[in-house]
Amino acid sequence: MPNRPPSPDTVRVNPDTWKHGVRASWHTAGSRVTEPRARVLDAIMRYQTPFSAEQLYADLGHAASPPGRATVYRTIEQLSGAGWLARIHTQAGESGYVPSLPGHFHHLVCTRCGAVIAFQGCALDDLLIRLAAQTDFEIEGHLLQLYGRCAHCK
Repeated sequence: MPNRPPSPDTVRVNPDTWKHGVRASWHTAGSRVTEPRARVLDAIMRYQTPFSAEQLYADLGHAASPPGRATVYRTIEQLSGAGWLARIHTQAGESGYVPSLPGHFHHLVCTRCGAVIAFQGCALDDLLIRLAAQTDFEIEGHLLQLYGRCAHCK
């Protein structure tokens, strides 16, 4: 089967748009864009697969004037909380982060190369309503990640 272009519901994060969006959101929130935080943003955009906070910190440690561990971890926590990073769980039980856009997204995770494709659209609404009614459980959110092989690896 030939490689298909991404559907309109899949989301590819443009690095420049992402960094601009993050900086604008920090500015709106009254947060400063310090040089160490800017280095963290630049390093995040170099990853092609999910990265861990410790991996990011180690990779930044090779640069001149690396950001401190606390800066790296706080920046990741802030970006994740605001929706600029998505936490991805692999089939191997590991977790990492990928750049994202704020909003409701799910992810396809390639089991061979680790590529992650975000997609919008959620056909789970009927299932969630039925589960809530059957279990008397108040569902507040959900996470959906699908595992398989990307177009390049299959």
